[in-house]
Amino acid sequence: MNISVFYALIAFSAFIGGLVLLVIILKPLIFPLLWAVIIVMAAQPLHHRIKKRVKGDILPAFVTTAILTLIILLPFIVLIEMLSIEAIQTYNIFQEWFEKGIYPPLELLKSYPLGKTIWQNMNYFLSHFGTTTKPVLLSLSKRIAEFVLEHSGEAVKNIFVFIIKFVFMVIGLFFLFKDGARLGHRIIEIIPLENDKIEILRSKFHQMIYAVFYGILLTSLVQGTLAGIGYAVAGVASPILLGAATAIFSIVPVIGTTIIWIPVVGYLFLKGDTAHGIALGLWCLLIVGTIDNMIRPFFISGHSKTPLFLTIIGVFGGLAAFGFIGIILGPLILVISATLFEFYLEYGKTENSPLPDE
Repeated sequence: MNISVFYALIAFSAFIGGLVLLVIILKPLIFPLLWAVIIVMAAQPLHHRIKKRVKGDILPAFVTTAILTLIILLPFIVLIEMLSIEAIQTYNIFQEWFEKGIYPPLELLKSYPLGKTIWQNMNYFLSHFGTTTKPVLLSLSKRIAEFVLEHSGEAVKNIFVFIIKFVFMVIGLFFLFKDGARLGHRIIEIIPLENDKIEILRSKFHQMIYAVFYGILLTSLVQGTLAGIGYAVAGVASPILLGAATAIFSIVPVIGTTIIWIPVVGYLFLKGDTAHGIALGLWCLLIVGTIDNMIRPFFISGHSKTPLFLTIIGVFGGLAAFGFIGIILGPLILVISATLFEFYLEYGKTENSPLPDE
């Protein structure tokens, strides 16, 4: 074997090995990096305004990153603190019930004829096993508490991983704001398309990014408003604050608004307001929890001037394939693919096209 070919094979193998190791290292951080890219592109108007007032590259990037980090973190910090206080108060209430041997929800159940019948039948059935309903419920509550404690370590681990990914995203934001323009020009240089085609792609890319962000924000606003109306009608304290919390948590995939409204509904049942609890639960389950799937594609389609059907496929397909970030990646991939297909068809009509004539 020629020595130069041997060295070339070694160099190529080293390159492939390094590339594989790079992918392994970055795999857990790919989604945070993608979020950083998306946020940077959506926040370009803000960054340009800051650059007009602050000279240099490093300081404007730092200021923009700090502002965005505060915008993302502050609402969650306030809400987590509120939820922690509520959780402690709820724990104290349950602890008092267990110590005194009183169960207000069960007393409420027994106050209704149907509930009383269910209670008596349960006691009759359990009496064959030498027990009654109260000890069974107490044992079940203790097992639930033990389960929560057993899995609290996993929850702490997940929180730690989330913090690492969030920090990496913030670091990515800073360097993308600082060097993103130069990196973008380098990427554009290697795209094998004409300048006008690249400009069309870039324009559609930005339109979709803005459209998805507007879609997410407007959908969250609608869900928070509807939830707030439900809280106010149900007579819950601080409906505006709870509505704002619902709007913020609506961006969380799958569970979203349930993080707020399920505890509120549970509170109504615990205090004996069954009618409002049922009504609010149905309102949030059927209206607040599902309306995002109907209005988000309309928002995105209208702002990006993309066909509604294509947007719906992109949103739901992206969610299934990539998780929450798929709301952005799905429509983005479909729009870019459709645009490239249009370029292909347009190229097929030129004289130099290798495509066969009809």
